[in-house]
Amino acid sequence: MTYLHTHEGAKAPHTHEGVAIPHTHDQIPQPGASGGAGQAHPSELHRVRQAEGAQPLMSFRDYCFAYDEDATLRHIDLDIYAGDSVVLMGYNGSGKSTLLKAMNGLVFPQRGEYYFDGQRVDERSMKDPAFAKRLHARVGFIFQDSDAQLFCSNVEDEIAFGPRQMGLTEAEVARRVDDICGLLDIGKLRARAPYHLSGGEKKKVAIACILSMNPDVYCFDEPLNGLDIRTRDWLYGFLHKLKASGKTLIIATHDQSLADALADYFVYMGEQHEYSDLPHVHINC
Repeated sequence: MTYLHTHEGAKAPHTHEGVAIPHTHDQIPQPGASGGAGQAHPSELHRVRQAEGAQPLMSFRDYCFAYDEDATLRHIDLDIYAGDSVVLMGYNGSGKSTLLKAMNGLVFPQRGEYYFDGQRVDERSMKDPAFAKRLHARVGFIFQDSDAQLFCSNVEDEIAFGPRQMGLTEAEVARRVDDICGLLDIGKLRARAPYHLSGGEKKKVAIACILSMNPDVYCFDEPLNGLDIRTRDWLYGFLHKLKASGKTLIIATHDQSLADALADYFVYMGEQHEYSDLPHVHINC
């Protein structure tokens, strides 16, 4: 097995002459396959190189979580740095959505630890309203099902909810609502009830709710699910703009074209609900 790689002085990720490049994920060994998970890959390919001395923004250490007796995340060890664009990949039920919830302090481990910006996130810390408010202001979560995220009587109140929870003045809340409605071209929806919106409109409003808080990290769970072509094209462009602005993106998706367009690196969740150290490639370094 040979790996697509990069190093100082190289213009782009590459392999050496005479060596095949694994162009598609069908060509990357899967768990249990010959040359697959049992074969370690070079450590320098684990993530995009960081500045010397940089500390991870999000750090999991032996993180284990189960719903009742059903293991969902097993022994997760993972660091994500500010500005990374990470794609979570794996089979349905492998734990991708639960890992996103863990990043947002919505579930807590039975074993192990999770740190955000050097501070431990657990059930005890999340009971502190000030800590929970800071975390949710910095880490935004766009659910796969927009209906699970929208609960106010109209779109304007939905967008204003987060900034109000942050304790911003009404003048600043109004400014942010105006700015976001203009940015996403949803001004005509302001007085509409969310349950009267189309699927694409709901997705835009769900994103607007998070965008209004200007978080450092955006977590997307299957963002293209159920969207028509026009809304998918819009979302592609929007995600590229977020990435270009230096935001940290963590995206769980089965859509290979979206993954290939945005990923700095992939995190594979195995069938045993653990981070599978499979050979993988960096395509946007």
